[in-house]
Amino acid sequence: MRALMMVGGLAAVLVAAGGFAKPAKAQDDKTFDLRGPAPTKGQVFASTMKLNIKDADAVLKVMGQTIKLKMSMDVLGEEEQKVLAVDGRNVTKCQSKIIKERADVTVDLGGKDMKMTQPTQLEGEVIISERIAEGKWKHSLVDTKPTDKQKKELDARNGIENEDDLYPAEKVKVGHTWKVDAKAMTKLFGNSFTDIKGELKQKFAKIEDVGGEECAVIESNGTMKGKMKDEDGKPTMDVEMELKVTAWRSIKTGVDLKGKFEGKIKLAGTLKMDDANIDITLSGPLTGESATKSK
Repeated sequence: MRALMMVGGLAAVLVAAGGFAKPAKAQDDKTFDLRGPAPTKGQVFASTMKLNIKDADAVLKVMGQTIKLKMSMDVLGEEEQKVLAVDGRNVTKCQSKIIKERADVTVDLGGKDMKMTQPTQLEGEVIISERIAEGKWKHSLVDTKPTDKQKKELDARNGIENEDDLYPAEKVKVGHTWKVDAKAMTKLFGNSFTDIKGELKQKFAKIEDVGGEECAVIESNGTMKGKMKDEDGKPTMDVEMELKVTAWRSIKTGVDLKGKFEGKIKLAGTLKMDDANIDITLSGPLTGESATKSK
């Protein structure tokens, strides 16, 4: 789950899904703690993420004109997070170095491709995040004062959140199933989304080795709905995502070492650009992958 927090609301896609594999008989009676250990001061995590929306159908309505087009987007994220302070199982202060955070966008308008790369205002920055209340964080840049645009992006972020509500409190066997509702996931989405609704069905499918670490393979599926905020923090876009994702969660550290996901995304609402309001709808397939390692 940690890696997709890097892209605000699309961090939602890091909950997992898919088929179910029959566990080996030797694991039938063994139980596992899926929550993992509490975070500790000084831990460092390096994460990468790729998210792709391919040939989505988009309709724009502006100034009495209707424009139909195809849109593709590759979202890339890479960052390093360090735990600076903890309280029990909660991180209360952390540092994030944003190595890469950008979107490569291709628009097909009547057979003519238009391409652009849009790095966020925080790419290359180092951020200090301090928890001020449940699910609320205060962010600042190291050694510099944020611009107005950077401040808006900082306000949409969160810090390293506790994921306990996503997993059973007790130790469980391979094959265990459970459900996670929107309330348990809200704090993972940062401040880019609001009014989140939905439910995810999850399975502890099997145990696999990833890079020498024993991992629980968590598979889930479900539909999430919510409102996406604009740069001024106003909820202007309806968002719906149908998700299938698989996560390989380290038994030793409680960190998702890798993940892959697929599904569909739908957006509908109004965006303000310069002095014009643009009504937009977009729907298309969603795929991606992530990886995290402890340093």
